[in-house]
Amino acid sequence: MTEPSGEGLYYAKVAFAWIAAVVVVVLIGFAFISGIGAFSRWQGRANRSQDRQQALLDARNKVKVSHIEIQNQTQRVTVAKQRAEIRHEKAVGIREAQDEIAKTLTPLYVQFEMTQALLAIARSGENSSVVYIPSGANGVPLVATANPDQVTAP
Repeated sequence: MTEPSGEGLYYAKVAFAWIAAVVVVVLIGFAFISGIGAFSRWQGRANRSQDRQQALLDARNKVKVSHIEIQNQTQRVTVAKQRAEIRHEKAVGIREAQDEIAKTLTPLYVQFEMTQALLAIARSGENSSVVYIPSGANGVPLVATANPDQVTAP
């Protein structure tokens, strides 16, 4: 066998380098492809873990919001009860005032007040269509309108 010449040896080395480079690229390609699958599985696990953590945080927030809504509803009920108590106390006060007035109110005083009110209306000059006739039961004026059929006693 003959030894290759310098030029033939150079081409053999270049061819070997190219073949080695192609083999390395192919191996890197296989490693990359197999790595994609592993990375995809790892990413899937990470996504599921993050989803679980987010679901847990959402559930905790929902519990907190529900607790706040319960407190708000309790406060609204308390305010409504206080308002009802205030209305009740006002009604009791009005009733007591009316009872006290009813004890001291006499028919003569009512007649006097009505006469004073009629006098004030007559002096105002705004009610020219109302006629006051001082002849009624117990001296109470009768109130007549333009229609004589509608006579009312106060």
